Amino acid sequence: MTRATHREPGSALYEAGEWFTSPEEVNRRRYETLRAVFVDGLSDAAAGAWFGYSRWSVVNQVRDFRAGKLALFAPPGKPGPPPGVAPAKDRVRGRVIELRRQGLSTYEISTQLGNEGTPLNRTSVAEILTEEGFGRLLRHPAPEASVSPGTFGRYTQLPRASVIDFATWPRRVHTKMAGVLLTLPDLVGLDLCDPVRRAGYPSTRLIPATRWLLSLLALNLTGALRVSHVDDILLVDPAAALFARLATMPKKTALTDYSYRTSHNNQRDFLAALDEQMINAGLATADQAVFDLDFHAVMHCGRDPFRKRSVLTFFTQDSDTHNLVYADADVAKTTQAREAIVFCDHWRAVTGHNPHMLTMDHKVTTHHVLGELDARGVKFITLRMRSESLMSYIERLARSDYKTIRLERSGPRHNRPRVNESVGVKLTRYPGTVRQLVVTGLGRHRHRP
Repeated sequence: MTRATHREPGSALYEAGEWFTSPEEVNRRRYETLRAVFVDGLSDAAAGAWFGYSRWSVVNQVRDFRAGKLALFAPPGKPGPPPGVAPAKDRVRGRVIELRRQGLSTYEISTQLGNEGTPLNRTSVAEILTEEGFGRLLRHPAPEASVSPGTFGRYTQLPRASVIDFATWPRRVHTKMAGVLLTLPDLVGLDLCDPVRRAGYPSTRLIPATRWLLSLLALNLTGALRVSHVDDILLVDPAAALFARLATMPKKTALTDYSYRTSHNNQRDFLAALDEQMINAGLATADQAVFDLDFHAVMHCGRDPFRKRSVLTFFTQDSDTHNLVYADADVAKTTQAREAIVFCDHWRAVTGHNPHMLTMDHKVTTHHVLGELDARGVKFITLRMRSESLMSYIERLARSDYKTIRLERSGPRHNRPRVNESVGVKLTRYPGTVRQLVVTGLGRHRHRP
């Protein structure tokens, strides 16, 4: 008995070899032809004869491949549905249309879908209704309770907001948001009422200013993305109301109206008073303070679900305590480069002196503003833009131009980077010279100037 080898016709190994050497699919034939030219070194004519192409056909394939015009393989896909596809919405689209024709609101439709075992949040419900051409649902002027069995009178007759009366508060309540109460000791330690009073926030006849701010803070602590989500998240849970010392939380309209009543001066004065409290409590550094500056885009969701806009915000973090000490959401493109100066003015008003050092990305400000910081005596550390001239300079550096240093940080990897130091470096529009460090060996793919 002899063992069949891959060279014997009729054997499984022989047929598998034929699958590789005699491909039938067009893209596989092209791939094997190009591989024979580029890897095996065959001539165009020889590769074409092997896989059934003329010489000029192979020449054209090689030319298109070099130019990036010949796609042999489909691009790798990502997990999940392809972009623009929402299976959860598509599954219940017909049911959403049916429920809207019964007169149900987006709240009621979302609740009804959850009861039917096909949950869909109300934002997605609203997107479906917009896509299908449905307008806003207009209720009768009279305060009528909902007749939908899925909502049980949920969204039309809500209790009014009021200050809590502990004499009538039950001894035991059930909540899923007890974690918000863990922040109360820190708020008491900061004496939050004093910054609110000094900022001049408005009060109403029933609710003091501090409790308005605590209501808005409760939204952030529970991860609500928008003020309108207060009806879904907080009105049904007593912990949020207890956090704000209210019997019932204000509704979305009341919270929105209150936000519009506040001004930029209120926020500025509040941050100044709060920073004083944080310094006294050891939550911010008073002397020799180093701060990290950066911008952050906050998504703004308007009525059109397909047109998203962002609000540019500016944040400052204490590098020592890692606490935020300043923020501004009133940032315009024309003035964003001067936010570093605005923060310095703020910190000087709070402490009587400028910050010791600022660290930032090169996109935060300009060379002119860096010159102003230097004139104020404020030190700064910033990444440089990776221009072609800078990258060319880094590529010309030899290994002997670097000095190895040791970083005191946990982990065995990337704690001995190499640093090239240059002094007297001139920037394009900076009035003086700077000290430049080129660092490599931190696990990055490229150098970090």
